[in-house]
Amino acid sequence: MSERANLDHGFWLWHAGLPLLLFGALAAVFELSDWDLILSDRFFDAARGGWYLKHSWWADGLIHRGGKYLVLATALGALGLWLGSYRWAELLRFRHGALFMVLCIALGTGLVAAGKATINRHCPWDYQRYGGKVPYVRLFESPVPGHKTGHGFPAGHASGGFALTGSYFLFRRRRPRLALLGLGAGLALGGVFGFGQLVRGAHFASHNLYSVILCWLVSLGLYAGGFSGRLHPPQAQGEAARPRGKIPAP
Repeated sequence: MSERANLDHGFWLWHAGLPLLLFGALAAVFELSDWDLILSDRFFDAARGGWYLKHSWWADGLIHRGGKYLVLATALGALGLWLGSYRWAELLRFRHGALFMVLCIALGTGLVAAGKATINRHCPWDYQRYGGKVPYVRLFESPVPGHKTGHGFPAGHASGGFALTGSYFLFRRRRPRLALLGLGAGLALGGVFGFGQLVRGAHFASHNLYSVILCWLVSLGLYAGGFSGRLHPPQAQGEAARPRGKIPAP
């Protein structure tokens, strides 16, 4: 049975239906309640200098700046692995998985960045409630005219971590436990990134929901759209093993 044959209604129920249902429920909770404000209020104190953790060593230095380098190193490592597979036969079995992760990171973070550039929503620190100049509005309310365009939604930094949830699909068929570990690691890293930006006043908690669902749908789309039958070593698909040594580029 081919890998694509396994993408039945059960697959779509668990990998698309359930995540979208959970996302919709959580997004509705945040939109209909004040949880964004309640959570952000905990880290804003005018008497202590506003967002008193904005320039902390761990939120700014470790999570914000260091996190960028971690995701960049992961993407470059996967890119190097993919390119190297055209030269060294030892890397051939990593070719499709490496390209898959490169695309998950590039497209996931790219879509979120495009949203930040085009959707007029501000960071918490831009709102009057937190010392800024823009009147606060909920996500689905019209922004108050007369103010500069906001570039604070969705959560860009967290998307770098959430994009790594694509690693789930690398091992989904062959090593289910490792697949779940990859999923958990991507969610945890994106959550840590999101929390770091929350305490700095850069994003509301709900901004991370939209980043994680975008990154997940990108990974799902790539997997179902062309990678589902490729994310296995050639031997697993009955292909003859190629000789060791250099491999000419196609």
